[in-house]
Amino acid sequence: MVFADARSKAGRLLAIQRIFWRAPGRPRSSTEIAREIGVATRTVRKYLNELSTTGDLPIYYDKRAWRLVEGARMMIPPVRFFIEEAAAVYLAARLLVQQADEPNPAVGGAIAKLAGVIPQELRPAFDHLAARTGSGKDSVFAEHFRSLAFAWATSRVIHIVYAPRTRSETLEGSFRPYLLEPSAIGSALYVIGRMDPPGELRVLKAERIVSAAVTGATFSAPPASELLERLDRSWGVWLSDQDPVEVRLRFTPGVAPRVGETRWHPSQVLVPGPDGGVEMTLTVTSTLELVPWVLGWGAGCEVVAPEELRRRVAAEHREAAGYYR
Repeated sequence: MVFADARSKAGRLLAIQRIFWRAPGRPRSSTEIAREIGVATRTVRKYLNELSTTGDLPIYYDKRAWRLVEGARMMIPPVRFFIEEAAAVYLAARLLVQQADEPNPAVGGAIAKLAGVIPQELRPAFDHLAARTGSGKDSVFAEHFRSLAFAWATSRVIHIVYAPRTRSETLEGSFRPYLLEPSAIGSALYVIGRMDPPGELRVLKAERIVSAAVTGATFSAPPASELLERLDRSWGVWLSDQDPVEVRLRFTPGVAPRVGETRWHPSQVLVPGPDGGVEMTLTVTSTLELVPWVLGWGAGCEVVAPEELRRRVAAEHREAAGYYR
């Protein structure tokens, strides 16, 4: 029972923290918070005093209400890792660093903190990675990433100015960040959300954001599982409302072992060929991001279907071959 009570208290403390972070400028009374989390007002007063005293939540009491300190930074509770979990986090961070267009000090800060709570034997690798990602502390990208992460975590609207690659003029409007998604294609970070105007779902490259200012407005995000399932049906981060397309690729015997040892897409099916090659069938919502990957295999990969993709890849190969005549 004591353990259950401790878990209940921990959940309530987190709920209180979320209440303040969702609307940082709004004062909250003990009675109002008690009503929201479903406990007695006296209990909430005790929780608020504890959070304020320990510094876990930077709040103060003023005019019969609790207020969040202006300019406070959001913190998450301490986390303890098993050794294999710490190693997994390191690998994920290393991949992110390798695939990032811009240095991200947030990754370095997270790794540096993790290095302080892991066994001594693993610390050199963590310290080296933290040092690599420490540059760019005051970069524009770092500020934008901080705003995106905060708005995503607290469901806050961002006023954004964006410079698309295909247009000379910038786009400006309100953006609701639903999901952050890294991509190995182009070594970039993307943010997926609703842009007003035009009031549609957009995938924005974080490195192309000119400015991002968190507003006081909040929103209700769709379930993350819905977006993640749509991403599973795409190749990369391209979200499309088009009907799924079945793609068939034939790989030569020389590259078949490399193809077979990796899971490239959730929908892939591999069928060995009689000559030692392998045929891959997968279903994606768009073949646009698939083209560079297919071209990367050179003569080791032939597009069997769809015909449109086959023609495009063939045209790319012909043009490239012209440079070597």
